[in-house]
Amino acid sequence: MFLKQLETAGFKSFADKIDIKFVSGVTAVVGPNGSGKSNITDAIRWVLGEQSARSLRGSKMEDVIFSGSETRHSKGYAEVTLTLDNEDHTLPLEFEEVQVTRRVYRSGDSEFYINQESCRLKDIVDLFMDSGLGREAFSIISQGKVEEILSSKPKDRRVIFEEAAGVLKYKQRKRKAEAKLEETEDNLYRVKDILSEIEDRVEPLKEQASIARDYLEKKEELETEEVALLVTQIEDMHGEWQALEAYIEYHRKQEQELDEKVEQKQTEVENKREETAHLDSLIEETHGTMLQLTKELEGLNGKRELFQEKKKHYEEKKESLENDRVKMRKELTSSEEALKEAKEHKRKKKRIEKDTKDQIDRTASALYEEIDTIEQTIESLKADYIDLLNDQAAKRNEKQHLKRRADQLKTNQSDERTTELREELTKMKGTHQDIVEKLHPLEAEEVQLTTELKEKEDQWKQTKQSYEEWQQKLYQGYQHMESLRSKKGALEEMKESFAGYFQGVKAVLKARDNRQLKGVEGSVLEKVTIPKEFMTAIETALGAQAQHVITADEASARNAIEWLKKTNQGRATFLPMEAIKERFVPERTLEGVRKESGFVGVASALIQVDSKYNAILRNLLGHILIADTLETANAIARKTGRKFKVVTLEGDVVNPGGSMSGGAKSGKSSSLFSQEQELKDLTEKVADYEEKMKRAEKKVKSLKESMEEQERHLQKVEQKSSEVEKEVRTHREEERKLQFSIDNYEERLAFLDREYVQQKEEYDKTSKDMLAIDSDLDELEKKIEQTQQEIDRLTNVKAEKEQNKDALRKKEQELKVQLATHQAEARNAEEKVRQIEAEHKEKAASLQKVEESYEELMSFFHSEETKEELEEKINAKGEEKEALSSKLTEAKDKRRLLQTEVEDLDAVIRETNRIHSNFVQNLQDKEVKANRLDVELENLLRYLEEEYVMTYEKAKATYERVADVDEATTRVKLIKRGIEELGTINLAAIDEYEEVRERFEFLKGQEEDLLSAKETLRTVMSEMDQEMERKFKETFQAIRGQFEHVFRQLFGGGKADLTLTDPDDLLETGVEIVAQPPGKKLQNMNLLSGGERALTAITLLFSILKVRPVPFCVLDEVEAALDEANVDRFAQFLTDFSAETQFIVITHRKGTMEHADVLYGVTMQESGVSSVVSVKLEESESLLEV
Repeated sequence: MFLKQLETAGFKSFADKIDIKFVSGVTAVVGPNGSGKSNITDAIRWVLGEQSARSLRGSKMEDVIFSGSETRHSKGYAEVTLTLDNEDHTLPLEFEEVQVTRRVYRSGDSEFYINQESCRLKDIVDLFMDSGLGREAFSIISQGKVEEILSSKPKDRRVIFEEAAGVLKYKQRKRKAEAKLEETEDNLYRVKDILSEIEDRVEPLKEQASIARDYLEKKEELETEEVALLVTQIEDMHGEWQALEAYIEYHRKQEQELDEKVEQKQTEVENKREETAHLDSLIEETHGTMLQLTKELEGLNGKRELFQEKKKHYEEKKESLENDRVKMRKELTSSEEALKEAKEHKRKKKRIEKDTKDQIDRTASALYEEIDTIEQTIESLKADYIDLLNDQAAKRNEKQHLKRRADQLKTNQSDERTTELREELTKMKGTHQDIVEKLHPLEAEEVQLTTELKEKEDQWKQTKQSYEEWQQKLYQGYQHMESLRSKKGALEEMKESFAGYFQGVKAVLKARDNRQLKGVEGSVLEKVTIPKEFMTAIETALGAQAQHVITADEASARNAIEWLKKTNQGRATFLPMEAIKERFVPERTLEGVRKESGFVGVASALIQVDSKYNAILRNLLGHILIADTLETANAIARKTGRKFKVVTLEGDVVNPGGSMSGGAKSGKSSSLFSQEQELKDLTEKVADYEEKMKRAEKKVKSLKESMEEQERHLQKVEQKSSEVEKEVRTHREEERKLQFSIDNYEERLAFLDREYVQQKEEYDKTSKDMLAIDSDLDELEKKIEQTQQEIDRLTNVKAEKEQNKDALRKKEQELKVQLATHQAEARNAEEKVRQIEAEHKEKAASLQKVEESYEELMSFFHSEETKEELEEKINAKGEEKEALSSKLTEAKDKRRLLQTEVEDLDAVIRETNRIHSNFVQNLQDKEVKANRLDVELENLLRYLEEEYVMTYEKAKATYERVADVDEATTRVKLIKRGIEELGTINLAAIDEYEEVRERFEFLKGQEEDLLSAKETLRTVMSEMDQEMERKFKETFQAIRGQFEHVFRQLFGGGKADLTLTDPDDLLETGVEIVAQPPGKKLQNMNLLSGGERALTAITLLFSILKVRPVPFCVLDEVEAALDEANVDRFAQFLTDFSAETQFIVITHRKGTMEHADVLYGVTMQESGVSSVVSVKLEESESLLEV
């Protein structure tokens, strides 16, 4: 098989249709850079099934479509057709020539054809799978493949050998097996988890089921005993209650008569009490008036006596008060003059005291201030003296320091360090320039890798996000699927257990399934298929008849009835097929009914059933009509004379005769019909969800693989980026350190230059400063001597002043004695002022009191009543008091009489009330007893109805009275105690235990299956590992043998070998390449020159092609890095190898072109549009220069 022809249209830069015919030897495609010659490689790669847009140098698959140019519009699709010679039937097709076509549209849609027959991409991939042109084959080798070999680490390089060995598909299968193993382990974990949960439930449920059965037995026994007891208690209690009610009715009439008598007497008492209250008010009012008159008389009499006494006293006192007033006014005037004189004397004494104090202060101040001034001056001069001595010492020290500094500066000016520093600086600058030149390309590569890393990270994150979103959808789908399956399983279990059927029907159907009864066909519901839209109507029409049991004949029905009686399992209605007759609506009646627009049809005609059950179906439903609404049903009933049942789609019914039934159904009800329909719906949903889950699983798997692939690429880029970054960081650190040293040296040189100038200037300045200091020292010597002389003089003056201090102190003592005398006189004067002021205040107060007494006396004489006026008032009040006293006596007598009458009536009422109270108490006791009996009776009736769903009448008709109530009560208590001792009852445990037990056994089987599957997967994975090791080892050894042979051919001699980094681990080992070109030592490939490394990589690729031959091979500029001599050897080898394999070479090297059988040129004569021309060898050089 070989490649005959390539046709493209609208593919990348090939806007027009091109047609390239290939020969069986070497075909070379040449052209300048950017002409589009590598697009031929992409076209072949794409049509062979490439699915990665990035491998085609694009971001999405639509990028392969011609995008237009300055003069051309973009194309709507791209198409590539590959024609292969298949005479040897390498491809598993009967055709001797095979055409493969791939087409993509801008909408993203794709089409695939094999010999003009539409197919899938998978079909194309499968076609080339084992032909040497599959994904793992080396049918297309680009320059990137060479670079991959050159730049790969030994462990990464093994991928090339894995591709050659064909183990990648095993790896993929192993990954699938590992995923399946993980899934199996997850499922096993879930099953074990569920088993653990169920296992914990089995034993408790078994015990609960046993308790529940005991409970049901005791409950049945309790009902028999307790209902009979309740009937007896209710009957006895009702008789007692009737007797009490008659007694109460009679005595209530007597109670009413007593109430009327008491009420009459109480009315009389109330009237008399009102009259008594009126008299009490009158007596109280009269008493108040009498008390007020008495107080007024006492006041008037007292006032009369006080008036007489005051008048006598004031007449005696008037003359004395007038004399005291005159006398006291004179004394007060004298006191004011004395006080004024005392205050003046006090002021004089105070002034003398102050003058004496001032004289003492002046004397002491004059003495001490003069001595203090001298002492302060001496201290100040001493401080100046010390400062001058300090200045003198400082100047001497400074002079000494300047002398040493001058000597040092003189020595430093002769230092020659700068010459050595400048030589070192020149060397460092040269080294720095070398590092900068190395750093620039590395930084550019770092930027490129950072950009690429960011793109791959973004791509990986996007894929990861999609993967997580789909994974979440998948998990949610699993949960929903499990919910649907659980619900479906529950409904199937209900269906299998005939849940919802009557007891007798259920028993018969189970006996049929267990082959205990023959001739039982099944229930009506089992045999019919009802459309969803008619479900409600048919359910209503059939009603309980849906549970009728169809039998083959009457004998089968009789046998089933006898079996029910014998096993005591309830009742059922049977429909023998041979005995049941059809019922129907007359055709004439139907003709009239069909005219109604809302008529749906006869019920039997709306459902499907096996033909052998037609008679039964028509018997049950052939006489029932279905209408869309109740209004239509009424109209149909009228037309049929109300002889037939009419049912609406909502389940309302018009019965024969005209009665109607309908309304809303309980939302919680779940009929056998709805269960059957729900089971069908759930079955469809489960199937639909299973398909969705499969698609979702494929999507998740695809995204996961894509994410892992992107992650591997990302890790490679990260590793490369990290290496480059580390190298850049190292170079930058070296450059930084050198630059720092250069800057430091330059600063030091500049500093030394500045220091030399500064030191010279400083030396000159220091010499001048030393001369100035000598002058300052002479001046300080003079000042020190002058200061010492002034201190001595002031010390002598101070001694003279100290001698005059005694005379001044004596004078000060005399003044202090005088001051003490003046202070005592001032205190005496001040005390006298205080005494006179006190006497003056006392006299003023006495005069005030006398004045007030005199004013009061004069006010009495001018304002008091006369004696005659007081006498008249006293007589009038006395007469008024006498009249009120007579009125009060009369009222009191009348009140005493009324009080006697009230007390007599109260006695009568109390006696009557006592009799009434006793009567009422007795009546209340009877009423309480009757009410208690009524409540107890009501409680017993309610208990009977709620506990046993039974009326008293039904219980009385069913159960007989008990002979001994106490004995029956004891029996009931014992049964109830037995039920209480059972504890909490779970009636559902009986059925639940059976369900859980069955599920436990089922899951146990599942667990065993999963464990078996897990072991099988481990075995398969182990076998795959062994097969991969075998294939890798065989292929490696074969390639290794060819590698040395091909190496000698391409290099013209030398040695080469392939070694494994870890021969003991063939699944993970890396591959090292060692080579010894002619005239060199055997060494690792990384130590060879660039051209030698490239040729060594090509040697490896050719060695692989020798071991894994392909029908044709596309080489895309693989020899670009070779020198001319190596290109010639490469081309010669290619020519020799072309006898086995067809080669299409994309090249721009003349040596390769010279060995080609056919040359094609790719040019871009029109901007942005590539074209293909056939060229001769002599024209190829000019073509490359276009």
